[in-house]
Amino acid sequence: MSDTIDTAADTNKIDEKTQLQALLSGFSIEITTKEATRIDNFGDLLPIGTEVYIVATPSTKPNDVVDLAKRLRDEEMIPVPHIAARAIPSIEILDRWLRRLSLEANVTAALIIAGGNYDNPVGSLASSMDLVKSGVLEGNGIADLRFAGHPEGHPVVDNPRLMNVLLEKQSYCAQKRFTTSLVTQFFFDFVAVREWERQLIRSGVHMPIRVGFHGIASLSSLIRQARYCGVGASIEVLAKQPAKMLKTASSRCPERLINSFAKHTLASEKTLFAGCHFFPLGNFEKTAEWVSAIAGGDIALC
Repeated sequence: MSDTIDTAADTNKIDEKTQLQALLSGFSIEITTKEATRIDNFGDLLPIGTEVYIVATPSTKPNDVVDLAKRLRDEEMIPVPHIAARAIPSIEILDRWLRRLSLEANVTAALIIAGGNYDNPVGSLASSMDLVKSGVLEGNGIADLRFAGHPEGHPVVDNPRLMNVLLEKQSYCAQKRFTTSLVTQFFFDFVAVREWERQLIRSGVHMPIRVGFHGIASLSSLIRQARYCGVGASIEVLAKQPAKMLKTASSRCPERLINSFAKHTLASEKTLFAGCHFFPLGNFEKTAEWVSAIAGGDIALC
């Protein structure tokens, strides 16, 4: 009997390892233009063809984004710039910038966000849908659109409105023949993410989801970045559950969360979860090396 149980347990571990590698095999990761100046060669840290998201901050210069996108393409990575609607001064300026990204770096995909760092729009675009409906994206060959997912809610928009916005994006983009997907913020409790997926499915949202995970970081760094990024609900969960706080504090990497993710997708008959996205939080090299190693089969790294 014990041999049977042990064999079943070993089989489960093998299945979970295989699933983990499958989920991580096409992982994406993000970086700021400033952080990128410290990287000698992305090919030394990432598998060829990795999608690298270029973060948009209020201090990010459009020319620097173009330069980094071109560099990533030259080093056999796939650049995916953030485009924040509220940061765009005018459609004309956006059009010129996107044309450069297309011609110089062959950019075909982008993360489309409203731009929560801006209380008021710089130009005429106030939301991600304003940007999508402007026509400037497809006019410059960008037809693969990624949108932000908010498993723990949004600081300004309530959940029913969030769901309606996702359905609107899904419907409109289908009419325009855009490819669409969601990328979530990072989190500390997988239960909320799992429940959010169920709500999406019940509501009729069927866009594939890249689940966001934090990179290699200390607990203090995670909390600081979480507050900046608006990951408030997870902080409240940790504060109310000391055991989880201790678990998080004892590990600088998201192994526990990734394992929960792998088990969920393995057990689910239907899932929208299609991959992983990583937020290095200022520790790009260590995060990239760690994720690349797991994707390659080494899962005993934390």
